[in-house]
Order: sequence, then structure tokens, then C-alpha cells
Amino acid sequence: MKVFIQSEKNGIPRNTNLFCAYCGFKEMGFEIIPFSHVEQLDKATKEDVVAGHIGMIRQRLTQLGLPIPELGYPHELSGYLGRKIWNDTINHINNNPELWPVFIKPHEDKRFTGVLVKSPKDLMGCGSDGTDFPVYCSEPVNLVAEWRCFVRYGEILDIRRYSGNWKCIPDYTFMEKAVSDYTSAPNGYGIDFALTAEGRTIFLEVNEGYSLGTYGLLPIKYAKLLSARWAELTGTTDECNF
Repeated sequence: MKVFIQSEKNGIPRNTNLFCAYCGFKEMGFEIIPFSHVEQLDKATKEDVVAGHIGMIRQRLTQLGLPIPELGYPHELSGYLGRKIWNDTINHINNNPELWPVFIKPHEDKRFTGVLVKSPKDLMGCGSDGTDFPVYCSEPVNLVAEWRCFVRYGEILDIRRYSGNWKCIPDYTFMEKAVSDYTSAPNGYGIDFALTAEGRTIFLEVNEGYSLGTYGLLPIKYAKLLSARWAELTGTTDECNF
């Protein structure tokens, strides 16, 4: 197995997440090949792990003729949401200000970053040349801190705070129970939680494991998580499953 890492023309990984992947795979002894365009992956095999931004990974999966899953809000975790979630479309939200304030995020992973819509300016950058598309909607919640759980083969590798007050402490039992109840989970993913101003820990969203912000996760753990999800998506053997 080789590892292809999206890089700049000078061979340096494009961002800190990819540098973390580089360090992890390198430390485990895998051959690292930098690339910058999907066309450069023609000589890669299905077994070769590709690390890159979400758009690049989607291009590679399409190149391999593989489906691109959307994780959404798993039904097993509906009891952990702690707020109302519903489906709508971007145009309907845009044209009906009586629905504001509302938090929205696209069904298509990372089409745009989730945003709290309180005024027309908050919708800037959320459209797509007049194309209507589905979004998840959430009633606003006052969050004081947010964390990401990194999960590989059902085991929590680490929990990292990425936003809010560092003094806050979430309900770790709540997090562990949610991970345990997520029976349809992929082999590698991130799951975000938050602490509300009222002191409740709630489930925010699930993030795909094939392209994930590290937030300080140790390189080998990150590389193994990427490998687990890549092997699952491609139907190949996870050579980092040790």
C-alpha cells in the first residue's frame, strides 16, 4: 500500500491536517507520494490510501466508480440531538425570513460551512448559481464549547475541544453512549458534541472519516483512522488495522 497525499507543487502537504497524515503514515513506514491533481492518481491502485480535501477525495471515489455516502443525522442518534432538526431547501430558507433565526447546513458534505441565519448577509456564499438544494435545519442553541470525538472501529481514539471555553467539561458518559448506540457507524469518523449554556451535552453532527480536521489528534491515530475509512469505502484490506 502506498499513500498519496495532496500537496503543493514543492511537495509539502497542503494543510496541517494533511501534514499530520503525512507524519502518521511516514512513522508507520509507508511510502508517501505527493500529488496535486486527481489525474496524477491514474497509477494509484484502489488499495492505495488517498489523503486530501473533501472535494479531492470525492473526485477519487468517482474516478474509481465508487458511491459517495452522505452520513447526515443517523437515526440511532436522534435522541441525542437535544434540539429540533428538520429538512428544507436553501431557496425556501432564503425566501422566508419568518423562519429565521435558524441554523442550516447542506445535505452534501461541506458544500458550505453550517451557518446561523439571522439576516440576509448570513446567506452570502450559501447559494449555487440559482440552484436549489436540500439543507438540514436546526433551531438555534446557545453553545459554550464544542468537541470532536475521533472514532475508529467503534473505539474513541481521543476527544479534542475545537471551540469555546476551555474550562468547560462535557458529559463524557453521554458521548460514550452515543458512540455505542451508533450501530451503523462507518469504520472511521468524527462525531461532534457541544455543551449548552444550560449545561446540557448534545450531539451536533457526524463527520466523514476520509477527510477530517485533526484538532490536535496524534498523527498515527489520524493516519489509522483515514486508512480504516478508505479501506471500508473501497472494499480493500486496512493495512493499518493493528
